[in-house]
Amino acid sequence: MACKRTNNVFSLKMNVATFILLFITLWPLSNLLAQEKKTAAITLSFSQTDSTKTCKATVLSDSGRVKGTEVHLYVKRSFSLLPVGKVVETDENGEANIDVPMDLPGDKNGMLVIIAKIEKDETYGDAETQSEVKWGAALKNEPFHWGDRSLSASREKAPMFLVVASTSIIVIIWGTIFYVIFQLVRINKSGRLFKKLHGSRS
Repeated sequence: MACKRTNNVFSLKMNVATFILLFITLWPLSNLLAQEKKTAAITLSFSQTDSTKTCKATVLSDSGRVKGTEVHLYVKRSFSLLPVGKVVETDENGEANIDVPMDLPGDKNGMLVIIAKIEKDETYGDAETQSEVKWGAALKNEPFHWGDRSLSASREKAPMFLVVASTSIIVIIWGTIFYVIFQLVRINKSGRLFKKLHGSRS
């Protein structure tokens, strides 16, 4: 029994020693990983010519400009984010230039909300910024003429072909019904007349 207890105590000490050794070994590694995880900030600037619109994203960190980081560009829509262009890596100046389509619709004032992101970067994790620019394509506001006939108008403004078609169908249906009733009345009268004639002869 004493030997068995001694073995259990020895095993417990070995487990505790192993845990302490692993903790001492992994603690500096965790600190090193935490130190390697840096933060980054993105700034946006915009330039435009007659045929191009370019968004420049500049990525900065505590150590200066960030090179080789992928920048994703989006335009904010009503219910989601619209990806714009291709993913671009920052150059040696920490800049990524992304072309924006010329025909993106904006709000009523022609404004677009541009969002630049760094997504799941091994060093900098996630970072995001957004900015507004008056690059929205002008919306064509075609005036709605309430006097015009259309399928979406009220009943008295329905299209003429629809009025003529529906009226013709109604006239044909009711005309057929009245014709059938008229024929039944004529048959009934003819039957009575036939009975009278044959009854008087007999």
